[in-house]
Amino acid sequence: MTDEELNKNVEEAMAKRPSRHNLEPFRDSSRTRVLRLWLNVIFMVGAIAGLIIYFNVDHNMAKWILLVSLVFKFVELFLRIFKI
Repeated sequence: MTDEELNKNVEEAMAKRPSRHNLEPFRDSSRTRVLRLWLNVIFMVGAIAGLIIYFNVDHNMAKWILLVSLVFKFVELFLRIFKI
């Protein structure tokens, strides 16, 4: 195989867009998508607030905030796993 043929093959391979079949399971069109989105937002806000409070104010209050935000994450997780 000559260098020209090799370069042509490389250019053809790079020009083709790879198939993304591995992303298909992540495209969620279920009924609970919006609910899961909001549960994730609540979890992230709670986790960030809990960490800020943990390092700046009170450890006990922060632990409770983090535990409550984990409940929201677990609810989202169960909705995602069981595809409710």
